[in-house]
Amino acid sequence: MFTLLNLVAFFALTWYAVYLLYSKPSYVALSKTQKVLLTGREKFLLLTIVTGMLRFADFSATRLMVWSILVLSAFLLYRRPPKITPIMAFYIAFILWLGISFFWSADTGYAFRTYIKYVYALLIMLFAATFVRSKDLIFIAMRWLIITAFIYSVFLGGLMTHVLGIWHFYLQGLFWPMSTLNDYLAMMSGLSFLLWWRTREKKYLLLVGWFFLSAVFQSVRTGLLGIFLVMAIASYIRFRALALPYIGAIAFAAILSVLFIPQIREKMFYDPSAVQSVGDLEKVNTTQIDSNGRFAMWDWTLRHLYDPHPLTGSGLGTTQYVFYETDHPFYPIRIIHNDYVQILADNGQIGLMLYALFVIIASLSAYREIHSRKPDYLRNTAFLVITSFTAMSVTMMTDNVVLYVLAIFSYPFIFVGLLIAYRRVYASDLRQSLQKSPNES
Repeated sequence: MFTLLNLVAFFALTWYAVYLLYSKPSYVALSKTQKVLLTGREKFLLLTIVTGMLRFADFSATRLMVWSILVLSAFLLYRRPPKITPIMAFYIAFILWLGISFFWSADTGYAFRTYIKYVYALLIMLFAATFVRSKDLIFIAMRWLIITAFIYSVFLGGLMTHVLGIWHFYLQGLFWPMSTLNDYLAMMSGLSFLLWWRTREKKYLLLVGWFFLSAVFQSVRTGLLGIFLVMAIASYIRFRALALPYIGAIAFAAILSVLFIPQIREKMFYDPSAVQSVGDLEKVNTTQIDSNGRFAMWDWTLRHLYDPHPLTGSGLGTTQYVFYETDHPFYPIRIIHNDYVQILADNGQIGLMLYALFVIIASLSAYREIHSRKPDYLRNTAFLVITSFTAMSVTMMTDNVVLYVLAIFSYPFIFVGLLIAYRRVYASDLRQSLQKSPNES
């Protein structure tokens, strides 16, 4: 029954996506009183942004392939070559390196499965950079993202599942699991902070607390760490040097949560009773942290797949092949829960360096926009680039976020694409205003 439900939902969303992609421009609600005109491509991107948490169980890989084909078809049918910038060049170099590593991969099938996820992030970034022209799209996306994030946190979050004990709303895989949800909510906490900054409405700060409670109730340490660091970075962006007390308070809250919230402390340490104070935390080492065997798994993976070829790695997809198809010591575990370890094992120092350069340069490029005098559509998008990269970069340390490309990994790339598009829009408006000024005088 649930398989049929997921299949029907998948076909319904796919049909609607195709309909939007090739539809004529139409009006979409920005608020209760205002509507804005969006093209079919912009409406398709908006749908993609809002429906990232939909998994469709066994059809998740199919959806990724379909969405990749739809994006490529838009470039072909609308005859719009993708807009490539120097920032994108670093990620394109990373993609090319992944492609080269097919030659020494242990299995090309697993290499392709991994490759398509990284390529989709590039495609959706190029799509946003090429087709978006509406300055209001980011505001509509922000509005619907925060609404859907709240809905997900209510029906899929910790209060519903771990307090009330109701799991039915996941509908056997229609939505991504709770670990992905909390990674997603960590990213949305940056959006909540931004909305509080722009509107001064305290409900958005309360919403961050609500996202935090969801991670506490579900004991998802990755999501908690993501929220803490996103709030620290967001506070620095907002207050700059004056943010130090806020960052200190966030760090203190993180320490207190480890010490005094039972769900976190009991999951964090092998012997929770031995950690009662800040002084005890200073003595903690990896042998005392309950990592569910992840430290040992990461060490084994690096020794067997990275150490023999530290510069190039063992080839794209090799880590998945080893954990899915061979008799490794950690069977039946198939996911190593660390994207950085997987990148090093598969693609070596070159792969990790190229990926890290893209993230760092894209974030620095976005940062210079935030405190400029440019319009809000540009500055808000720049803020979301940084906070979404922060959330994703943190969660990649203890989760395989790349596997959840539609739900997590693709969002910073979408925001980078929007930032590039909006820079072009702003430059075009500036040129037009300069041209009008002499004529008016």
